[in-house]
Amino acid sequence: MDALELVVVRIFKSGEDIAGSGFLVSPQYILTCAHVVAYSVFSSQRSNYKEALKQLLRQEEKPTQIIEIDFPTLAEGKIGRKLKTKVAFWQPLKDNENVQDIAVLKLINPDLLPERAQPIKLISIGNENLEGHTFKALGFPKNQKGGEYAHGVLQGRVGQGRIQVEGTRETGGQLEEGFSGTPIWDEGLEGVVGMAVAADKERPEAKVAFMTPTDLLLKVGDLAEVCKVDGRLQKAIAILQDYFQDYRDEIRYAYYQSLPENSIPLSSGKSLHKFPESLPEMIRNLDNRRKEDYSLLERFIGFLLLHLQDRDCLPELRHKLEEWLKRHLQNYQYLIAALRKEQAIKNQQKFQAREPEPCILVGVIEKSSSFFVKAWLIEDARNYTPKNSQGCHSLIDEEDVLMNEKGILINQKTISEDKKPKNLTELLQSFFTDVPSRCQCKAKKISIFLPYRLIDRDIKPVDQCPVNENVPDDFKTLFGTECEVSVRFSERLKISKDDNVSCKLTEKWGKLASKHGKQVVEIFYPSGFSNAKRFFREIEPPDVVAVRLTEVLQAEKQESIMAAFYYAGIPVALWMRPEAENLECCESLKNVCQTCTCWLKLPETIKAKRSEAWEEDIDTHIGNHLSLLWDDPNLIPPVQQLRMP
Repeated sequence: MDALELVVVRIFKSGEDIAGSGFLVSPQYILTCAHVVAYSVFSSQRSNYKEALKQLLRQEEKPTQIIEIDFPTLAEGKIGRKLKTKVAFWQPLKDNENVQDIAVLKLINPDLLPERAQPIKLISIGNENLEGHTFKALGFPKNQKGGEYAHGVLQGRVGQGRIQVEGTRETGGQLEEGFSGTPIWDEGLEGVVGMAVAADKERPEAKVAFMTPTDLLLKVGDLAEVCKVDGRLQKAIAILQDYFQDYRDEIRYAYYQSLPENSIPLSSGKSLHKFPESLPEMIRNLDNRRKEDYSLLERFIGFLLLHLQDRDCLPELRHKLEEWLKRHLQNYQYLIAALRKEQAIKNQQKFQAREPEPCILVGVIEKSSSFFVKAWLIEDARNYTPKNSQGCHSLIDEEDVLMNEKGILINQKTISEDKKPKNLTELLQSFFTDVPSRCQCKAKKISIFLPYRLIDRDIKPVDQCPVNENVPDDFKTLFGTECEVSVRFSERLKISKDDNVSCKLTEKWGKLASKHGKQVVEIFYPSGFSNAKRFFREIEPPDVVAVRLTEVLQAEKQESIMAAFYYAGIPVALWMRPEAENLECCESLKNVCQTCTCWLKLPETIKAKRSEAWEEDIDTHIGNHLSLLWDDPNLIPPVQQLRMP
């Protein structure tokens, strides 16, 4: 049965004529309009009816007559069993006040209430804007004594604190005489947001009427203490509405953390495990559903608060979320403690069950006029330390493979002739193919250590190289679409930990790690290149921990820029390669940073861009031209294997 059918009453004049509507707001109170009460107690047959009615509507003393009501949908027959009431609180018409034209009727025998009658939930809306919300109302216009529904849309606020409402249907009811005193049910918030008080009698075709919002109704008598008031849904929506689009990932994370393991079907036929399209839909879906001792909405708010605390971001939103929990949940600290414990258990289970992240490290180290190649496989990059060689395997015997500056292999001592790769790409393909037999899964990361003068010069970028040459061109996947591919400086493999350059790198990486909650676009220092000295001065300060170039890397400036990155200790940098000279760079790289929610996810974001470019097969797609420097000082070969010349 509809919620309104359990609460809406008819208020009678003498006899069986209907004066208007009202609704049950507590086990003994009926809320209605003062003018409905006035119509009820005065007979229109009186000679001075209009004058007497006008006086009553403005008198301070409440009427003392008995007023009869009934619940038409809960009783048999056209007129159900009538209940007697009297006026408990009275707010007459006052031209200069907002709290007016309100009456509260008190049941003389509340024990005679129909068994199914239930006080309705009022939504405290404060100053929130409800414009555009759809509503429904049940009233008793002429010739519809059994009741009729009206539907419409809430509009803006008008004088005396009222809110304008408008009917939207060409056919069916509208708010008119007989609806006065009925509750306005917000279909989105699923509660009563006001009471119908007046219709525009001058323009009935416009279907315009007005309601008194609940916050004004609750100022009458002791309604605020005895009514079921719930503003938590509207307050949650108001808190999050400015963040729902820009921080969708954070909200999505908290939403799924709050859900139970089993899918919950909704009345719409959708599953609760499908992320809602709108914020109000999300809040409604979570309300009135529980997991253990708390509603899903309370869990969602709690998880979002914890997530933002962990990221150390959005302090204003965190404060609002905490205030919401304090207001709507007794001992909310117990909820926070329970969610922390749940997070810890989930993290432990995830750690125990997670798939490893194999990482291939390839080092190209300069020696005389050539370069020798070394390579390692780290079984799980997330569970590795260079101080211990466990989980790390050398893929090439020392100085067995030599290469020239174009990436062509010129000497391979221990590799048989039939298996000899011709270049760095083919060597990497052989390593990649071998990973599943060692780790039971494919490689997830590839780090290429190159001398800074070789980065983005004559060696083809690894991310653009095919994983397997023995398939048709249309089906060749690239290393950049299969793995997180980054470049690094091989000079950093040769120097001492106490070297000034290494100290800069370690210090800046530590500062970068402390910015976990910062937006990526705020972390990256945007810089162009006018000359080497000026560029170096810009990026050397300790607070510059990541750089994005604002112009495409030019071949003649390549070595100077890479040298500056190296000697300034920059651990992370992003740029577009020389072949992208006709593409817009500054805004493109800024947009890449803006799509990434956390700097640690940048390699994943770059991989996604490269995958987009491969799927769309467009040469000018930015994913074809991105280079990422990712010099994590904790992801290097074991210390005892770094015997570099």
